[in-house]
Amino acid sequence: MPGQVCRHYLGSAITRGEGTGLHMEPDREDRSAGPACLRVTQPWETRLRDEWRRRSLATGWRMPDDWDTEAVDEVLAACRNRALARGEAGLAAVGATALAAACAGLGRSRARAGIGIAETIDDLAALFAVLGGGGGERTGVLGSGEGEGAGVPSRDEGGRWYPALRLVGAIAEGWAEESVSQFSHGGCEDPLSGLATLSYLRTRLAEVYREAEQGGTSPAETHRLLVVGLPRRPDPWRRLALPILVGRDLRAAFPGGETLSLAKPGPAIALVPARRDLPLRYARLRRNIQAAFGTQIRMTPLPGRLTEALRLVDELAR
Repeated sequence: MPGQVCRHYLGSAITRGEGTGLHMEPDREDRSAGPACLRVTQPWETRLRDEWRRRSLATGWRMPDDWDTEAVDEVLAACRNRALARGEAGLAAVGATALAAACAGLGRSRARAGIGIAETIDDLAALFAVLGGGGGERTGVLGSGEGEGAGVPSRDEGGRWYPALRLVGAIAEGWAEESVSQFSHGGCEDPLSGLATLSYLRTRLAEVYREAEQGGTSPAETHRLLVVGLPRRPDPWRRLALPILVGRDLRAAFPGGETLSLAKPGPAIALVPARRDLPLRYARLRRNIQAAFGTQIRMTPLPGRLTEALRLVDELAR
């Protein structure tokens, strides 16, 4: 119970700027307010780093030793400098151009370490969850918070904060810049979404049909295609973020050996086995996709012959 009180208090204190250390000597204890667990000698930036790391680990960061880098220092410094310039702390301090540049550097650092794009964006969302003292959902990444295109974070109806699209775009672009060259040399994945290319989907279809022929089965009975439409967005940051988040939802619904691909600039297309639990997985994914992005998803069986299946994929990709 005391731990819960401390965590709750720290989230709200960061938002209000209380007990942050911005207006006191770094090595002096702050006994002005708050429970004893917050009376620490660490400056605000160090406490923010610790809370950011803890929340990121709690929301899926897989390699604790790889989290702390110089790029993390740069993001924290951008938050601190913006706060000092405006005389405030927390989310009101976030949104400067310097922070977007720091996020791009963080994206490059994560790509060099082999961290995936979804995990990288989740890490950024963890920072904003700490700054806002709220939960770590990802819906608000595509929210319509006022001014978000200029770098202002968005907040949902429940009061939870998320990174602005500009910052999501910055970290994704930095990640892509660092990783796109290795993907371009024989890679089979789109660097931003992490989904396979359409060429790889065609290769997998050929393998599925050969396997079915050897086993005396039919892909029309054993497999399905899921097609997730990606509507055109006028905002470049929304266009960038949408396939990233759709790719993450597809991987969450189908974490096994399913083939999840992206037809650029068309839809996402998944080749999945027609197992017993497929209708339930499909229903959940459809609810999530439609609720979060307002886009359509449909399921279609494979035709009996490979040539017809390849023709179907070409039609769906338009």
